[in-house]
Amino acid sequence: MKVLIMAALIFIFSGNALADNDITFFKNETLETCYNKRMSPAVQNCMIYLSDKKKQDYEKEFKLLVKKAQESKNEFHNYNEFMKSIKSSKKNWDSYIKEECLAQAYLDENDSFAFHTDRNVCLIKGYSERITFYKNYQF
Repeated sequence: MKVLIMAALIFIFSGNALADNDITFFKNETLETCYNKRMSPAVQNCMIYLSDKKKQDYEKEFKLLVKKAQESKNEFHNYNEFMKSIKSSKKNWDSYIKEECLAQAYLDENDSFAFHTDRNVCLIKGYSERITFYKNYQF
């Protein structure tokens, strides 16, 4: 029994160490560099890393848009309505991209390597487009 508990603890802690190494390993990845990897769990992990990174960038860009709007508050005719609408729009877009990418992934076998890869590629592209949209937003 003690051996099983020790084995489980070693497995859990080694998994955490691998997760930290993945962040360092995948630091400068792009879709192209992920696709250039040998077909292995590294491709899937690379896509997961990129998807998470793009989502963080997307959230950051939205916060910058809100901050710009707050700084320009006096120039708005309908500031409160704009803020309410832009936040609602983001919430709806977040729901849309999640479902859209799941729909694309379901074209593959459920929970397969291709399923997760295609879902994350879709998310990466969606977040990238939305980042550009927020960067180019005209007040």
